[in-house]
This record gives sequence, C-alpha cells and structure tokens, in this order.
Amino acid sequence: MAIDAAHRSSIYRKLVPVLGEEDANIVMSEFPSVEAQELVTKDFLRAELAITRGDLRAEIAELRAELRGEMGELGSSLRAEIAALETRLTTRLGAAIGASTALLATVGIFT
Repeated sequence: MAIDAAHRSSIYRKLVPVLGEEDANIVMSEFPSVEAQELVTKDFLRAELAITRGDLRAEIAELRAELRGEMGELGSSLRAEIAALETRLTTRLGAAIGASTALLATVGIFT
C-alpha cells in the first residue's frame, strides 16, 4: 500500500533518531511512495490475468461470430454464382447440341 508524502515524512522523522539517517532511508525505500511502485502480489496478478483471459475470450467469440457471418454471406454468394454458371452452361450445351444436330442433318447423316 502506498503512503502519502505527509505520512512518509512523519515516519522518516521518527526513524532518524532511532536508526540514523542512512538506515531510515533504507527502511523508507521499502515502502512505495506511489501506487505504481507497489509490489505485485500473486493474488493481484491472478485477478488481472483472469480479467485479461475473459477479455480475450470475449474478443475471440466476437471475431468468430463475425467470421461466421462473413462465411455465410460468402456461401450465399458462391451458391448464386454456381447457379448462374450452371444456367449458362446448360444454355450453351443445349445450343451446341442443337447446332451439331442441325449440322449432321445438313450433311445428311440423319436421312
């Protein structure tokens, strides 16, 4: 737990007569002066990691949902293209069969 400047000063002034200035400075260096300097405990780290894992799982789920939606749209698009190609192929194949039948009739194979 970080202590504010007033408390640090008060504790330091009380320690100097007992320990001396150098030792008082050493003792005070063990107490963080700002929250960012606090030591990380295993429990704190576990809690932060749990939050991070939860965030990551949510992000992954969101990406999967987006991907499923895009794949569904892509599948619909591909099905429509395949149907259009099938129609064109059937039309061209029918025309080719008709033309070859007419050619063979002209040559006289069907007479």
